[in-house]
Amino acid sequence: MASVPSAASSRNRFDAIVVGAGHNGLVAAAYLARGGLKVALLESRPILGGPVGTYEFLPGYRAAFTNSPGSLEQKVVRDLDLAAHGLRFIRPDPTLVHRCDDRVFIGWRDRARVAAQLDACAPGEAARYSTLLSDLEALAQALGISLYAPARDLEAARARLSRTQAELFDQVFYGSLRDLLDARLRSVEAKTLLGMVGLNVGFALPSTTGTAAGLMLRPIALASSPPSGADDPRGSALRGSTGLPVGGMGALVDALESACLAHGVEIRRNTRIASILHDEEGVSGVVGADGETFHARTVVSAINPRAAFRLLGPGGVPDEMRVQVEASPLQGSAFKLVLALDGVPDYAGLPEGLANEEAARTQFRIAGSLDHIESVIRTAKAGLLPERPLIWGLIPSLTSPELAPRGRHLLSANVWHVPYALADGRNWSQARERFVESCIDTLGELMPDLRSRIVGVKAMTPVELERELDLERSHITHGDMFTERLFGPRPHPMADDYRTPLGGFYLTGSGTWPGGYVTGVPGFNTSRMILADLKAKPRMRRAV
Repeated sequence: MASVPSAASSRNRFDAIVVGAGHNGLVAAAYLARGGLKVALLESRPILGGPVGTYEFLPGYRAAFTNSPGSLEQKVVRDLDLAAHGLRFIRPDPTLVHRCDDRVFIGWRDRARVAAQLDACAPGEAARYSTLLSDLEALAQALGISLYAPARDLEAARARLSRTQAELFDQVFYGSLRDLLDARLRSVEAKTLLGMVGLNVGFALPSTTGTAAGLMLRPIALASSPPSGADDPRGSALRGSTGLPVGGMGALVDALESACLAHGVEIRRNTRIASILHDEEGVSGVVGADGETFHARTVVSAINPRAAFRLLGPGGVPDEMRVQVEASPLQGSAFKLVLALDGVPDYAGLPEGLANEEAARTQFRIAGSLDHIESVIRTAKAGLLPERPLIWGLIPSLTSPELAPRGRHLLSANVWHVPYALADGRNWSQARERFVESCIDTLGELMPDLRSRIVGVKAMTPVELERELDLERSHITHGDMFTERLFGPRPHPMADDYRTPLGGFYLTGSGTWPGGYVTGVPGFNTSRMILADLKAKPRMRRAV
């Protein structure tokens, strides 16, 4: 049991302390304060928001590590009135430019235009694609799994399905992404589009069991909170887009910070936590690395669950739980590349009628095929760097000019499926320059004149991302989000509802249900659980 230092000043006494001011920590703190609690939000970095916060990569060039709020739950936006705190969105059309091997695919908001492209790839593909998405949406409705409740046991959910739905359930949750896409689609392009959506940051081959579950997150989200009307920016599952925040992704963090302050949250930056205090009754506060003590009988960890349990020290939670969480797989694959540009690059392969600057205002992806995706991930798993990496990107300065100096632009690229540790005894300082060149060559497939536009380069390896963001193993979702690591036990069966066995100690963030991405749902769910527990019994302790 951690010893409790002598009492500090009364100003460091709170009803609740939230450790970690990523977007879920901000959401949790705002809801708790709105619920009447005196809340402290403690962040180790000078910048709030974690990967979503604004970061100056090069002098005058600012962006977030993340590029899109496509999963942001509108319930959080409405509840916290983030529009009143300055949050605005631009909804570009098209929403996506994807470079495949032989063509550029455009993600129009008009489904008829998308259907025409799919049928040009393979006759009848539009109907197959639409049917697959509709089937996934219907499966989500039938499962009855809600983002806003602890994850249900999958087998219990399966028991309520029809025979046809149960067959699809088995394909999605116990089959592979490749098998599902090969069975339902014909074209390279359609499979690649969904391959990039399904895998995203998950470091697993598309032929790995459980990977198709990545396609279910947005259908479950919409089944949990259906669109409020025709103007709901999410559209339908896997087919809509929230839009791009004016001011970049960091504008979301700014709005959440403003909401927290409006409800009285005390925010402390540069406050690294050394330990979480606990006694026979449960948690009693936290101690900063500088020795400052903060007292509260409710502590919420919005950091990686592994790191949270380390801060507890001996006791607190059962040894078995601590060991199992520590042993859970955690292999991130993030590489960040930011390019300063002297103008907008020309996009190759655009259809007639789509202006270059309109295409450049939206997200782009580069992945040749499902085979290409599989090859890149297989290469990375061997500790090697792909010559033609997979890239998700955006030029955010086109919709938010303030992110770059006047007359200049910023290209923000996320390169996933890159090894954290390199094979053959190499380190990233030896490999960085060559890999940056590979990334720029790959970007050149979509933007042939890109090299002539570059006036500055900033690259951050997985090791550097870990250090800068306190992001263990550079894993942005604090653990894979496929069947085995997502539904039910995330991060552990003793903490699958945000409570832990230690009284007053709760978990939130990407390591809890429903996982990572910029949704805000874990923060909302944890805060709701805490407020309900405090109302029912001020010092509720969960049975081990």
